[in-house]
Amino acid sequence: MTPQKKEILVNLIRAFRGEHFVEDVQRIPGKITPDQRDISAYRALLMSALGLSLEESGGEMSLAEAARQALEREKPNLPPLTVLNCACSGCEPSHTHVTDLCQNCAVKPCIAACHFDAIHSGGGKTVIDRERCKRCTACSRACPYGAILETIVPCEHVCPVAAIGKNEQGRAVIDFDRCIHCGKCIAACPFEAIQVRSQIIDVLSAIKAGKKVIALIAPAMLGQFRCTAEQLHTAMKKIGFALAYEVAMGAEATSLHEAADLEERLKRGEKFMTTSCCAAYNALVEKHIGEMKPFLSTAGTPLFYTAEHVLKEHGDGVLVFISPCLAKYGEVFADEKVDYALNFEEVDALFEALAISPSECDGEKFEYNSAKEAREFSLNGGVSRAVRSALGSGGEEVRFAAINGIDRDAVKDLKRFAKAGECEDGTLLEVMSCQGGCVGGGLACCPVAAAARQVKKYGGEGPSLADKKENHP
Repeated sequence: MTPQKKEILVNLIRAFRGEHFVEDVQRIPGKITPDQRDISAYRALLMSALGLSLEESGGEMSLAEAARQALEREKPNLPPLTVLNCACSGCEPSHTHVTDLCQNCAVKPCIAACHFDAIHSGGGKTVIDRERCKRCTACSRACPYGAILETIVPCEHVCPVAAIGKNEQGRAVIDFDRCIHCGKCIAACPFEAIQVRSQIIDVLSAIKAGKKVIALIAPAMLGQFRCTAEQLHTAMKKIGFALAYEVAMGAEATSLHEAADLEERLKRGEKFMTTSCCAAYNALVEKHIGEMKPFLSTAGTPLFYTAEHVLKEHGDGVLVFISPCLAKYGEVFADEKVDYALNFEEVDALFEALAISPSECDGEKFEYNSAKEAREFSLNGGVSRAVRSALGSGGEEVRFAAINGIDRDAVKDLKRFAKAGECEDGTLLEVMSCQGGCVGGGLACCPVAAAARQVKKYGGEGPSLADKKENHP
């Protein structure tokens, strides 16, 4: 998260805690910058922080009206993303082009490599016909001087399902019928033109109304802040949450269900199964790889099982999932047990706005002592390790494989596995949208390597899932 975005969130939280929210919201952009050229960008960032869709509002809504709508909103709606047109740079469309390094070779290996008659020699160097070019990059690979380059549009380039294009003004447009909410475009855009529609005002309003607001903390969060798990627990309560639960509790249940599901499938002679905890992967299967559905585990996600347990224990409450993952916003919207989603960046802003330093808080243990493997669910390979532990001696014949980050090549591989009815790499295929696992989520606020180290340290303090599974709730 950039300092500008964090400043918007911090000021918004402080405005909410004041007596004149609507009036104070209108002053935030000018308070941050006196430069009128930047005001529109800050205003757009603030609109997304208030949970508004700039596509729906057309950018014409006043900040006062946006603040009122945020206060009156009964439930956030989808999609969870919005494009800030005023921030989008209108990048030149992706294309292959010849640089000045071209030596106009006599042999012309680039022309020989092109199967679409898109390259010819002219004016002392090779020229590419954009109308004919298919951007296969065969010419670039053939050039001995590295003189042919591919110019990319960052948000389009990282999207694994080609859900981002351009409108008539050359600004980014998201096709939400294709979008799997993986969040890669948010991190890729160097202008912060793609933003989450925040639910922070919804959550703060529920806390202010005196409702029993319960935080469900994703396993990856235990690697985000320089503090112990017990200190983080206390810090979350200082925000105003009545209770806080680790979703690692539900990760134990997911592991046990996936282990049982896999054993049953292998007994039936099926060749492989994929995991089902990644919301972006589930959306990918639903929207783009329907043929993979028979191979997708039927186990619920860790969030599903945790919410089920919490409501059974407390009867009611406003449940808020704390996650590094944009795709979980869609899962939360579809799950009637869970009310809202917040991301790690927003929690970081809450800590600053409310002057809470997690590392200085007194520690309070979580009620449930989660297993080591469940605590490490957010790491690449973590789901596989948890399922292996749940299988016990029955997992000796299982071969584990992983897709560490969904990109276009991974999508091709998944389609190939589905068509063949088997994965040559393993009988259990763990699929994670983000590289490194959930600790690499696009809405995390700590570098992946540092977060992974802290999660592993915390995981090492927990009991083994193999020892706990007989008495799992």
